[in-house]
Amino acid sequence: MAVLPARIRKIYICHHYFMPMSYGGYIFAVRFAVRKIVHACRQADVQRHLIEGAIQVASIEDLYSSIANAASSAGAHGSLAVHAGQLASAVPAIGPDMTNAGLQEFFRDHPDMETVAIVEDDVPVGLVNRNAFMEQYSKPFSRELFGKKSCLGFADAAPLIAAEDAPIEVLVRHAVEPDARVMKDGFICTRGGKYFGLGTGMSLLKAMSDIEAEKTRQLLSSIDYASAIQQSNLRSSNQELLAAMPAAQLTWLPRDVVGGDCYFFRTTKNGIFGAIIDCTGHGVPGAFMTLIALSYLENQVASGAEEPDPGVVLSGLNTYIKKVLGQRNEEKKPGSQAADKSDDGMDAFMFVLTEAASALHYAGARLELALVQPQAEEVSLFEGDRMGVGYSDTPDDFIFRSHRVRLPAGYRALVTTDGVIDQIGGPKSIAHGRRRLYQMLSEERALAPKEFSALLLERFAEWQGQQRRRDDVCFLAFAAEGQA
Repeated sequence: MAVLPARIRKIYICHHYFMPMSYGGYIFAVRFAVRKIVHACRQADVQRHLIEGAIQVASIEDLYSSIANAASSAGAHGSLAVHAGQLASAVPAIGPDMTNAGLQEFFRDHPDMETVAIVEDDVPVGLVNRNAFMEQYSKPFSRELFGKKSCLGFADAAPLIAAEDAPIEVLVRHAVEPDARVMKDGFICTRGGKYFGLGTGMSLLKAMSDIEAEKTRQLLSSIDYASAIQQSNLRSSNQELLAAMPAAQLTWLPRDVVGGDCYFFRTTKNGIFGAIIDCTGHGVPGAFMTLIALSYLENQVASGAEEPDPGVVLSGLNTYIKKVLGQRNEEKKPGSQAADKSDDGMDAFMFVLTEAASALHYAGARLELALVQPQAEEVSLFEGDRMGVGYSDTPDDFIFRSHRVRLPAGYRALVTTDGVIDQIGGPKSIAHGRRRLYQMLSEERALAPKEFSALLLERFAEWQGQQRRRDDVCFLAFAAEGQA
C-alpha cells in the first residue's frame, strides 16, 4: 500500500496580497515563488501530494463498492458515484509555459470552465480559478507586470489531486479541512498518475449527499428486515398466549422499528409459562439482546411439557447471558480483555399460571406483577429479586427465588416493563411513575384486560404529549379465568 506523503504547503505569492514593494523586489518574489512551486511539484511527483496512494485503504474501498453494488441491485436511478473518476470531466489543461495573457485568452475561449489545471509532462502542478485570476489580473498595471509571466504565478500550487479510484468520502474529508478551496475550485483527477480531468465542488457535494441517502436507505432496509426477524421470533408466543388465555391483552410497542422489550409464552401440561423481559437499550442493540433471551427460552421451555420452575429458568438465563457476553466474574477482572467491553443484561418477570389461572408460580428480576381485587382499592405487588439478569455485578451463580401464591377470584393483573413508568410527560414534564399507573389499575379494575389496555394506551399518549418516547413499551394485562 502506498504511503501518503506530507501535503505540499501552499505557497502564497506576494501579489495575492499586493504587499507594497519595489518593482524589482516584486519580480524577484514572483520568480522565486514560481521556482519553488515547480520544484516542489516535481520533487513530490505531485500526484502523491494528497491522496494518490492512500485511497487504497481496503475498508473504505470495500464499503463504497458494497454501497454501489447494493444501490445497483436495488434499482437505484442512475449510477451512484462513489469514486473521484466518476465526477471528473475530461477538460483541456494548460502548460506552465502559458503566459497570464494567454491564460486570459484561454478563459475567454472556454467560458464554461471555472478552473483549469496546469499540467507539465502529463502531471498536474497547479490549478487556476477563473474568478480569482480575473479579479487579480484586471487590477491596474497587472497586465503590464504579469502579462508575459508564467500562469503558475496565479495558480493554487497545492490543489486537491485524487486518483480516479479515490473514494468520495476521502475527498470530502480533505474538502472540509481549514483553508481548503475544494468547494470553490474543485479538484484534479489523475489516472495512473497522469492528468485525467477536473471535478467540481458541487458535484462532490451532490455525490456525498447521494451516498449518505443510499446509506440511510440500506440501513433502514436492514432494520426493517431485522424487525421482521424479531417479530417472527415473537409470533409463536402470540399464538400460544391466545390459545391459553384468549381474554388477556398483550401490548408491545418498540420505540424504534425494533425494540429491546420482548415476551415469551408457552402452553404447558397444566397451564401456561410466560415471561416479560426488558433488555438493556432499545433499537438494534436492544433487539440483539432480545434474540439472546428468546433463543435461551426456546431451548428451555417446550410447548406442552411439564411446568418449569421460573426461578430456575431465570437463574439459567443469568448464567447464559454472562457467558455469551463475556461478563462472568473472572472475565471482568480489572485488566482483563473483557473488563471494559460490556455490561448488558435485562430485567424480567417469569411466571407459570395453572389451575384455571388461580395458582401463580413466579420469579422476578426487578420487574413485578401488580394485582387488584374486585372489591379492594389496594394494589398487591408480587415482587421478585432486586437483581438484574446477566449484568456484571450480578453473581455468576445467583439463584433467583421462586414464589407460589394463590390468586383471589375476580382479580385483574398487570405485568409491565418500565416504558410507561419512565416516560416523561404531563404538565410538569416528570416521569409517569408506578404510583400513577397502579392507581389507574385500581380505579379501572372493573374493565376487562382488552378495554383496560386500550385506555392505558390512550392515557399514555396524553401523558407523553409532545415529549419524545424514552423507551420501548411492553405490558400484559390479564384476569381470572371467566372474567374477560
